[in-house]
Amino acid sequence: MGNTRLGFDIGSSSLKIAVLRGTETRIEEVRLPENMVDGTGAILLPHAFAQFLKQTKKDLSLPRGPAALALPPSQVICRLVTMPRMTTEQLLLNLPYEFSDFIQGVADQYHCDYAVCASSEEDDATQGVPMMAAVAAKQTLAEYARMFSQAGLRLKTVLPQEMALIQLCQARGAGAEEFCFVDLGHQFTRITVVWRDRVQATRQIALGGRNLDMIVAGELGVDPFLSNTYKATNFQDVLTLPAVAEVCERIAVEILKVINFYQFTYRSSSLAGVYLVGGGAALPLLRQSIESAVGLPLLDPADLLPEAGEAAASAGVFAAGAAMGGK
Repeated sequence: MGNTRLGFDIGSSSLKIAVLRGTETRIEEVRLPENMVDGTGAILLPHAFAQFLKQTKKDLSLPRGPAALALPPSQVICRLVTMPRMTTEQLLLNLPYEFSDFIQGVADQYHCDYAVCASSEEDDATQGVPMMAAVAAKQTLAEYARMFSQAGLRLKTVLPQEMALIQLCQARGAGAEEFCFVDLGHQFTRITVVWRDRVQATRQIALGGRNLDMIVAGELGVDPFLSNTYKATNFQDVLTLPAVAEVCERIAVEILKVINFYQFTYRSSSLAGVYLVGGGAALPLLRQSIESAVGLPLLDPADLLPEAGEAAASAGVFAAGAAMGGK
């Protein structure tokens, strides 16, 4: 049991859990109760969530082991920065200034951390040391630790989703250097390009599954929470509605813009394809729209998590990547 690690990813509509035993990964996805989490993944009812987490732990027979949580961009800022060479103490003192656009109030209320990137031919050594740096409110981190503790789980690590992807690529990328993930979430669509041990580009689009749910809800006269189920099962062929196709095309075009800008900025880029992850990755119409627009193959997330299967791997990349960072 000593090699067992758990990874968690709290979305706006579902909780993803990865159980990592050695090289084997099991992925579980559980629908969250309505109004427990907001559209950004923030917990609205901490006590209720702790009880939900405790019951989920029991229902899924989750093993003991250190847990890691991947935080969404709404609760942590993670970016590639270049800092002058300095001591660890000096670095931690100066890092908050890299996040002055995010930090509100006193810097002591926030926790900063970093991971130094390996030097490459692309880096200018005279400019300083490249690193992935992140900042989050100490109160937020303490609240998560308390909720997990109440659920009987030992939360050892909290990290940004970007770092979870880096860990996943390094552990399961089979030596490849460049990866593009498109997270088709409920509230947002987020594009992240990982190159080696760093995030080379990221962009968030204010379109997601919620927009499709609202169309389905209006067509069938049901609430958006229920329409999510109808969308997933294509109840009464709702996915053939012109308004649904229009939203899919809008999402695809925005993804294309991001990828084009990335490839223009990094002329040496050689993306092999795109990994579609998140709830929207299961919708054939959305997948077709994206593949047609970007002109790149849609890669199977199960290539990174072969033991999980395509659907589970698509949902669980952040949770699995978080678990892979444990020691």
